[in-house]
Amino acid sequence: MNRISLLSVVIILLGFTSFGGANPGGVGDGDFDMQCGGACHGDSSQNQSSPALLELILDNTAYVDLPVSITAKVSGIQFSSSDNIGLFLITDTTGHSDLPEDADWMVISDQNGGDNNYIELEGSSLNSEYSVSWTVKPMSIQTTNFYLSIHHGGENTPFFGISDALAITPQDIPENLPRLASDYSPKITRDIGENSTIVISTIDVQEMEIEWRLVDGESTLVNALTTTDQEWQFNLPAALQPSIIEWRATMKGDGPDQTTPWFRIAAQEPALEINQTQLYLQSLALCLFFAGLVLTLHTKFNNEKETKQIVSIEQTAMVSEAQSTVNDAPPLPEGGLPAGWTMEQWKWYGHEYLEDLK
Repeated sequence: MNRISLLSVVIILLGFTSFGGANPGGVGDGDFDMQCGGACHGDSSQNQSSPALLELILDNTAYVDLPVSITAKVSGIQFSSSDNIGLFLITDTTGHSDLPEDADWMVISDQNGGDNNYIELEGSSLNSEYSVSWTVKPMSIQTTNFYLSIHHGGENTPFFGISDALAITPQDIPENLPRLASDYSPKITRDIGENSTIVISTIDVQEMEIEWRLVDGESTLVNALTTTDQEWQFNLPAALQPSIIEWRATMKGDGPDQTTPWFRIAAQEPALEINQTQLYLQSLALCLFFAGLVLTLHTKFNNEKETKQIVSIEQTAMVSEAQSTVNDAPPLPEGGLPAGWTMEQWKWYGHEYLEDLK
């Protein structure tokens, strides 16, 4: 197959990839615009309106630089079988530049233990109601419209829907309000088998109580211990398998008591550690191996070629010598070469033999 034919085949195969519909296996959590760059569905024109009822609720007062939860409620989804549900927390409906960060908000944690605006849930035909939440933080005072967008399948058809706007206007932090430090960022992942010490930085907090639980489990109350001025800590037990623990803090001080949103921390398998130096050395050794192999094969083929050329030259010389011998010899008698004679003898003494015949 020549290069043009191969290129044509590649172009045709790439062209077929654009005709796919929904991805029933999902694309995984991440930061995606509402149309997710074509990752969720091959073509937005394939989408049909979702029958799902969508609602966003602000769980508490939003203050600048303090986390707050936004809860999404989904109901009325009709599945023919189990399927994935994709949910987007967005701030615009144009399909681009609609991430919370585009509106000066930060996603601190999501339902699945990450910090993404798009998450996936495992749906079921046996369940038509779902509730999820995002913990977010406003970085400036400006009114922002939040929307919940949903992508899901059903009857081999991709469905799309979007909620009404939830307008949120953050407020300035009141004086003496017991609160988290503005630069505090909660830990959202840990390794399986790891006992975790959670450190919390605060402002104007005199007492702190922690409530933690497994997702949908019973709560456990512990008192956080102060280590330094306005720094607190508490311990979470180790997880024996991949799981999510959520916790929140109730802070007390001169101002009104404040309770943080639920923060989620996901236990996962330890990340594979890679020694980059060893990886580079292995790559270099592999390159040298292939370079040596190429040189060896090149030398071998060159030697074989030279050997064939030498043999060909020698054979040509032998043929030329034989032809020269035949051409220089006297003409043979009618009966051919006399008995017992060789061509070499005939070349040198054949003329004497012909003289004796006269």
